Amino acid sequence: MAANRLLVVLELEGLPQDASLEFELAAGTSGITAGAMLEQVFPPDPAAQQEVEESFDLQTNPDLPEIYGEFLAVVQQFREGLCRLTVRSPSGQVISPDDRVDSFLSSASPGSPPCLSLSIAAEYDALEYARARGYDAGVPDLLHWFHVCLSLYFIDKHELPLPSQQSLDQCFPLAAAVDEILSRGLVEIRDEAPGPVITPEGRRIIGNLLTETEQLIGSFDLFKDVYWDEDSGQALFGTGQGEDLRVEVFIAESIDPVRAVFLLRLYDGTLDEFADCWSEAIGGDDFFNTLLQPVVDRSVTEEGLLEEILEQGMNLLESEREKLRQVNTYRRAAHSPLPDDRQQTTRDW
Repeated sequence: MAANRLLVVLELEGLPQDASLEFELAAGTSGITAGAMLEQVFPPDPAAQQEVEESFDLQTNPDLPEIYGEFLAVVQQFREGLCRLTVRSPSGQVISPDDRVDSFLSSASPGSPPCLSLSIAAEYDALEYARARGYDAGVPDLLHWFHVCLSLYFIDKHELPLPSQQSLDQCFPLAAAVDEILSRGLVEIRDEAPGPVITPEGRRIIGNLLTETEQLIGSFDLFKDVYWDEDSGQALFGTGQGEDLRVEVFIAESIDPVRAVFLLRLYDGTLDEFADCWSEAIGGDDFFNTLLQPVVDRSVTEEGLLEEILEQGMNLLESEREKLRQVNTYRRAAHSPLPDDRQQTTRDW
C-alpha cells in the first residue's frame, strides 16, 4: 500500500528545519508537475484547505496545522503578486512549475513510500511591486525623493556632515539629492557651525513629513494588531496575537502604501542603525527593498472581511475621539472662570 503513496516533505525558508511540512499524497501523484502538486497541497479554496489539514498525522506532529498556515500565507502572497516563489530540490536545483516531481524522488526504504523533498523560498521586491501597481508616493521620482528625505533625516537627527565627495562620486542618486538640498536651501554650510545647518525651509519640510506621519499613526496604528474572532464576528485590537493589517488598510483607503511605510520607518527609528554608513548603504535598490518589505511581506485578507474590520476599527476610533472631545470640553469648563453673576452668588462658607 505504501508504494502507492508519495511522502512529501516541504521546507519554507525562514522557518526552522524542524518546522517542515510532512504528509502523504495519494497514489498516482508522483507523475504530476511541481506546480500542480503545490496547487493540490495549497488550494485557494478554504474548504479544500481544510480537507488537506484533515489528512495530517497530528499524532506524529501536532504542530502541522500551524506550519501549514505559514506555508498558506506565503502561497497567498504569491497569488496576489506580492512575491516570487523559488522551489529547489535537496541538491539546490531550481524546479520549475512544469517539471515532473517523479524526477526528484529520493530512494525509499523497503515498505516506505517514495519521498519528495522540496524547499520553498519567497522573494520580495517592493520596488518592482510599486512600479507595477503605480505606487510612486505622489512624487515625480520615487528614489530621488527617498534620497532627499534620508539625507535630511541623517543630517537633522544625527547631526551628521554631508556625505564625502568619494561617497557622492560612487552614488549618483545621492549626489543628486545633496545637490537639490543645497540648491533649494534646505541646509546651509556655515563657517561657525561644525556641520550643515537645517534652514527654516528645511525645517518646514521636515515638519510637514512629521505631521503626515503622526496623522498616519493616529488614524491607522489601531490596525497593526488585529485578531478576527470568528465566533463573535468581532475584530479585536491590540491583543498581541493579531496580524498587522495597516498596509491593506492604507490601500483600501487609497493611501499610497510605499509612501506610508517609508514615513513610518523614518519615524520609528529603523534607520538609526545605519547612521555610521548611511551614505554607502542607501546606494542600491536592495536597501529600499528591505526597508519597504512590509509593503509586500504582509497578510492577505479577504475583501469583505477587510471591509468589516475597517468599519469596526473606524467606529472604535471615532468613539475614542468623541470620548476625548468630551473630556477636553469638561476640562475647559472646569478651568473656566465663572460668569460675573455666578461669582456674585458664590459664597465662601
